[in-house]
Amino acid sequence: MGLRDAVSEWLGGEDGETTPKEGERPALELAAEIAANPQTITLRDGRRLGYAEVGDSDGDPLVLFHGFPNSRVFAAAFDEVAREEGVRVVAPERPGFGVSDPDPDRTLTDWPADVADLADELGLETFPVLGVSAGGPYAVACAALLDQRVDRAGVVCGLGPMKSVGLRERLWYYSARFVPPVTELGLWLGGRKALADREAFLDSMAENAAPADAPVWRGDLGKVVHASMVESRRHHGLDPLVTETAIFGREWGIDLGAIDVPTWLWYGKEDTVVPTAMGLYLADEIPTADAHFYPDLGHLSTVERAEADAFATLCP
Repeated sequence: MGLRDAVSEWLGGEDGETTPKEGERPALELAAEIAANPQTITLRDGRRLGYAEVGDSDGDPLVLFHGFPNSRVFAAAFDEVAREEGVRVVAPERPGFGVSDPDPDRTLTDWPADVADLADELGLETFPVLGVSAGGPYAVACAALLDQRVDRAGVVCGLGPMKSVGLRERLWYYSARFVPPVTELGLWLGGRKALADREAFLDSMAENAAPADAPVWRGDLGKVVHASMVESRRHHGLDPLVTETAIFGREWGIDLGAIDVPTWLWYGKEDTVVPTAMGLYLADEIPTADAHFYPDLGHLSTVERAEADAFATLCP
C-alpha cells in the first residue's frame, strides 16, 4: 500500500470527518498531496533538494526543519497554524530524505549552504528558522552560520550536542559512527514495524511515550508524522538515515557562544525522546536563548502545545 493509499484509508475513518476551515485541507490529505507532488530545486553542486510549502502563500516566510526520520511531508502538520498566523512555511528535506539527493559525506555545517540556495531560489532575503526534534541542530547551525539572513531561530524539543548527556544517551548516535550496520538494522526493524501495521505502530509509540504524548500519537499529528516517516526512506533507503544519525554523534563544529541571533527554545520535561538536559545545555550555551520548559509535556505534546507560540514569536 502506498502513502496516498494509506492516508486515504485514514481519511475514511472518523479522524477524516472533520470539516476544514475555508482554504484549508485536512492535514492527512495535505500530507498525501505533498508526497505525490514533490517540489525541488537544483543546488549549486548539482544535487536536487526537495521541499514543501504550506500555510499562507502571501505571508511572512518561515523555514521549517523536520525531525528524524521525517521529510517535507512533516510540513502538513503546520498548515493550519501557519494560515492562522499568516505565515508561509518552506520545509526543505535534508540530503537523502524524501526526494532530496543523498550526500554521504555531509556534515551539520554543510546544511546552511543548502538553505541559502533554497532561499535564493525562492527570493527570500531574510527569514526565521524553526527546527523540530532532530531539526533543532540544523536551526542552530543556520543561526550560527547564516546570521546575515536568519533573523530569528526557534528549536522545539531539539537534539543537543552529545556532551550535554551521559554515555547511555549517546550510544545510539555513536553506534552509527562506529558500527553503522547495527544502526541500519535498528532502523530497518523499526521501519518494518511502521509499514506492516500503521495503527499498531502508532499505538506502540503512544504506549512508550510520556502520558501527555499518547493522545497526540493517536491523533492527526501522530499520523502525519508517520506519513512523513514513510516518505523519508521511500526513495533512497536507509543509508542517508544512518548518515544523519552519525552526524548527531559528532561534534557540531559550531561556536554556540558566538550566536547573536535571537533564539527561542521549547522543551517538555517529560520528553522520553530528547533528554531535557539537551535543552538546558543549549539554553546555557547560546547567549541569546530564551527557553521555556513545559513541566508535564513530552515530545509530540510539546510540538503540539508550542507551535502557535513558536509561529507568533518567530513571525511577529
